[in-house]
Amino acid sequence: MTLLSQSAFTSGLVKSALAVAIGAAVVATGTACGSGQVSQTATQAPAINGAVVRDGNLTLNDVQVIYPTATDSTAVFAAGGPYKLAFVISNDDPVNNTKLVSITAPTGTVALDGDTTVPAGLALRAGEPAGMTPTEGQKFLSATLSNAGQTVSPGLTVPLTFNFNTNGKATSVKVDTPVDAGALMERKDKDPSDSAETEH
Repeated sequence: MTLLSQSAFTSGLVKSALAVAIGAAVVATGTACGSGQVSQTATQAPAINGAVVRDGNLTLNDVQVIYPTATDSTAVFAAGGPYKLAFVISNDDPVNNTKLVSITAPTGTVALDGDTTVPAGLALRAGEPAGMTPTEGQKFLSATLSNAGQTVSPGLTVPLTFNFNTNGKATSVKVDTPVDAGALMERKDKDPSDSAETEH
């Protein structure tokens, strides 16, 4: 058995201590730079423009007022419509169909054109939001809000009430519905140079 010399033993301790000190410094530097910051993905909402509301077996996804596609959209807003509505209603009940009876708004009326049945285990889709192209032969329900006065405006929400009937049982779901900003409006992400914090 070979014994280490005193100088070799001391040298080994010094190297170990130095490695620990360097590791601690790296960790401390990384922690200081990241303190007070939150990952963007930790607070980022899903890329869905409309409202999402769940009620029992029904889930209403991407509920929104579609931005008018008319040449003069300002005139449409001034006249209180007509506005197309978009939404997807999913029915998690594996047995019972649900019927969308009507949609009511604080001002104006919503006309439904097409089959309003939400089949058991399936979904009912209405409208064609910007960026969405239906598959060939796919038919959507048409929902149109008219005579809404000044209650509809980009940046605001409109309280719409979805009224359903399932085997004679009536239910209603209120949705604060956002107005789509429009397909032609450029998205403005925050400029990193505007941030008060600098990289370190």
